[in-house]
Amino acid sequence: MDLFNQRLMYEFHARELLQTDALKQYADHAVKDIKSNYGWDTDIQINIEPEVKDKKLFSVSMSVFGLDEPIVVKKIGKHVLAVLRKVRKTVMRQIHRVSEKKIRNRKATPPLNEQVAS
Repeated sequence: MDLFNQRLMYEFHARELLQTDALKQYADHAVKDIKSNYGWDTDIQINIEPEVKDKKLFSVSMSVFGLDEPIVVKKIGKHVLAVLRKVRKTVMRQIHRVSEKKIRNRKATPPLNEQVAS
């Protein structure tokens, strides 16, 4: 377990990569964005590893726990930073979709005083 940036508290695993500074900076940015919008108690894990068949392809996955539903996104590509951006964008979309669903369900139930008046 490689914890990066003690203030943000998330797991970052990069297997068989030499230059990880830019990836860690972008991961910090993504984690800070997720935690500031959706709660500081969310747990986030970022895994970057080469594909077994082809060493030129990398698999990037991000897992977010602590919301109503766990969110896990995995994408594969040649350029790690570009794939990490795509994963972040997809995670943000799914988190937004989950929060929209929660708000929609809350609006669907009528207020208590209308239920009693009926």
